This record gives sequence, C-alpha cells and structure tokens, in this order.
Amino acid sequence: MPDILIEKALPSDNKGVCELCKIPMDGNISMSLGIDPDCFINAGIQNQEIELFVCRQNKRVIGIFSVGKRTVFYNSKPKLIRYFSDLRIHPDFQKSLLLMKITRFIKTNIIDKDEFIYSIVFSENKLMTDMIAKIDQASMNNKSLIKRASLPRYSLCGSYYSYMVSLKSRRKIKKSNLVIKKAKKNNIKAIQLFFNREAHKKQWYPSYDFSVLQDNYYHGLNISDFYLAFKDGKIVGITGVWDQRGFKQTIINSYTRSLKLVRPFINILVKITKGFNLPETGKILNYFTLHTILTKDNNPEIFKDIVEKIYKDNYQSEFSYFLCGLDKNDSLCNIFNGFTKRVVHGNIYSVSFDYLKDISITPNYYFEAARI
Repeated sequence: MPDILIEKALPSDNKGVCELCKIPMDGNISMSLGIDPDCFINAGIQNQEIELFVCRQNKRVIGIFSVGKRTVFYNSKPKLIRYFSDLRIHPDFQKSLLLMKITRFIKTNIIDKDEFIYSIVFSENKLMTDMIAKIDQASMNNKSLIKRASLPRYSLCGSYYSYMVSLKSRRKIKKSNLVIKKAKKNNIKAIQLFFNREAHKKQWYPSYDFSVLQDNYYHGLNISDFYLAFKDGKIVGITGVWDQRGFKQTIINSYTRSLKLVRPFINILVKITKGFNLPETGKILNYFTLHTILTKDNNPEIFKDIVEKIYKDNYQSEFSYFLCGLDKNDSLCNIFNGFTKRVVHGNIYSVSFDYLKDISITPNYYFEAARI
C-alpha cells in the first residue's frame, strides 16, 4: 500500500481523527466512541508522553493508533512503559493490508528490540480479537512465518472486568465505621503518602503525583473529585470520580430492527427493575468513571463503603451509571455483587516483536479504566 503514509498526528489532523472515531462499530447496538473536540486531550489523559499516529491517503485520515508512554508500577518500581491503544481503521480499509502495514511500522520505527507494549482488548473488539486469534494459530503452526511477517506476539497478562453499575436503584446502606468525605487541598500531602505506601503493590498501577492535577494528564480533575476514607484520622482508602464527557463520548447510533421493535417494552420494564434502558439514537451516554482505586491492604470493605458514598451522592442524578474496571481476580470485585450492573470482559496483553522474556499472567494488577 505505497500510497498510504503513516506519520505522527499534527494539530491539522484533529478534524479527520475525530471524524474517524465517530464512525459507529457494528453490533446489535451500534455505538461510536467520540473524542471531540480535541483528539490530543484524549491522548494526553492516556499517556504522559503522547505518540499518536495517523494513516493518511491523499490527506484523508483512514487510520489511527497510539503508542504513547506512561509511568506505572512494574515489579513494584516506577517504569515508563508504552501503551498501545486507539487502533481505528476506516471500514473501507479493514479488509486491506493496512493493519499489517501498521504493525510493520511499529516494529521498524517505534518499539525497541528489548521493549514491550501493554494493551487491553475487550471482547466486543472483533477486529483485534480476530487478529490475536489468527496470530496465535499461525504461531502454533509456523513461528518463523510470524517473525518474517512482522506480526507481534500477544502474551496474556490478565483478565479484566469492566463494571457498568446502574445509579437508578435505591439502596439501603449500612452505617460505616469510617469517615468518608471528598478531598480538599490540605489533604494532598497525606494522599500522596498513602498512595506511595500502597500503589506499588499492584502491577501496572499508574504512578500519580497529586500536586500537579492541573497538568494535561489529569485534564478536568479537581482535588474534590477524590473520595477519601478515614479511620482514626488516617487515610485508609481513596477512589476518584471522573466525568470525561467533555473530551470522550459514547454515542448510540442505531439498533438492529428486532431490538428497535422491542425497545419500548424493554424501557418500560427497566422502570420497574431500575436497570439499564435503551436510549434514543444520537444520545451521548451519561456516566462517570471510578479511578485511582486504592485501599489499605486492598481491603474490599473500605472500597465498598467509598462506593456506597459515591452511589448515594449520584443516585437519580444526571448520570445513569458509572464504570469501574478491575482485575477479574481482585477481591475488590466482590463488592459489586449487590448492585444492578453489566459486566464487559477484556484481556490485558503485553505486545512485543523480539522481547524474549516471558510475561505470563500477572497476579494482583490494576489497569486504570479512566485511561483506556
């Protein structure tokens, strides 16, 4: 495909990138994941070092991907690691060799021989799940062919649960023995000390500096967006809330014919069950994301009390639900057993070409849902 150029995205590419992201994904419910008004804001909250690339044909943006860097705790130490995300290919080119061209470009121009990238792939992402399955099958049959074709190696690091939790059900909340309240500026030093003690215990946990919330990496966040749990005057837990609709939008585009017919009846039933309705097409979904989830010794009861407070503050509000992403095997997942929810499954991978060390399933990891 010699007429297609792959280059770093420029400000002049913003409109083309945003339009590409608006193209809906197929499914019973067709949705698009918009990043209006500025693709670089979204790239900046994903990574501290932005490396957003575009694929152009005759100045038209037909593909994008991001391989920026962010500092996470890897084997308990802060490490600057690449994150592979936002792979979008225009439908007209999804059956072409463009994906192969992208992987060759990454191998030749971006990733070092002794480097790996990490990424998350959700079960609904058919383009990526199909590609990984084909690579696995081909690798079993002919490993030398994989190397010659410049195909990456996808090593499974863990399974991921993304919880969509409805905010429409009334809940009976047990009295907590903790004091839970929103953070203030005078809490920043204590928050950082608590974070430094606990965060490194989980693989992939982002390395945060709460004194620089004004930086692009924390776009739209204020210190009051963090909930703190106190016991005997000391912080024992923290969880943030992040309304990202200003730079990232999930939009319902269409329903299949059968779903469109039953939609009115489903929405009537939802009024009784307090679950998830099927919004009108063209609507932006109203939700926020939990982030910076951390409790002393990974205590689920502390996390549950914080979530109950967040739920109470947002019950029957403009938000229909909130998102929370966790390691499938994390004990914190158990706190959602009593909530009305949906769960989307994903996998965390390390992606490499020549990296020889084996990166197997990683126990006790944390992947920041707000930065996917």
